[in-house]
Amino acid sequence: MGESEDNVVLRLLREIRSDTQDTRHRLTRVERKLEELHEGMVQAMGVAGLASVSTEKHGEDIDEIRDEILALKRRVAELEARK
Repeated sequence: MGESEDNVVLRLLREIRSDTQDTRHRLTRVERKLEELHEGMVQAMGVAGLASVSTEKHGEDIDEIRDEILALKRRVAELEARK
């Protein structure tokens, strides 16, 4: 009787080990997918952040150019007024 009980226990232990290995493989795949998603999100955020900073920098540059043009127009107007 003890031998058949041992066989049942061994069979159950093998099933548990098989289930555990399957679960481990599935979790490994899930971890890989999460890492890929994380990398993609970081890249997307980086591109969006870079675009925002670039747009802001270009806006500042345009404002600076407009200010310089206005200053030049004032100087030209002053020079023409002296004539």
